Amino acid sequence: MNIFRMSSNFTVNRLCEQCGNVFEAKTTVTRFCSKLCNKRSYKAKERGQKMASIDQVVKKVLEGTPSKQINADYLDVKTAAKLLRASDKMIYSMINLGKLNAVNLSKRKTLVARKDIDKLFELPQVVQLKELKPPPISECYNMGEAQKKFNISEKALFEIIKRNNLFKFQEGKFVYVAKSELDRVLNPGS
Repeated sequence: MNIFRMSSNFTVNRLCEQCGNVFEAKTTVTRFCSKLCNKRSYKAKERGQKMASIDQVVKKVLEGTPSKQINADYLDVKTAAKLLRASDKMIYSMINLGKLNAVNLSKRKTLVARKDIDKLFELPQVVQLKELKPPPISECYNMGEAQKKFNISEKALFEIIKRNNLFKFQEGKFVYVAKSELDRVLNPGS
């Protein structure tokens, strides 16, 4: 039983699906002008399928809205963890740190108020601090002057400034402290 394959005697003008060039094909089902275009098309198809599967996984995660219990006013720890997309341990540590208020109904049942979870995402009001303007240098001691006047060491002077939260500022290479504040701390009777 000899089966001989014969080549076709006709050619058909076809359009390559990859590069768009016109070529002569020997069959009516040929789709590409060359092996290179065939490879490129195959790789593009594989890439598209891979991206589609990744997109589906991402969509499932994003659409994976937690169950209907999340609309409740009070949530157990597991449901709160699902809502925040965190672990149970994280919720318990937030409760222990005082960042999240919770109520123990029994040894095994801890409830968290939904409004407390929503409060976690509220931004605290930013308090604008007034910028302190340094007093004129004529009304200030530099560190060397203060050490000589009060007969104390540099470290002791800095400790006193730090302990009493006195305002100090640098002007050039010298550090200054207001005379009135330093006199008040070091000479309280005067």
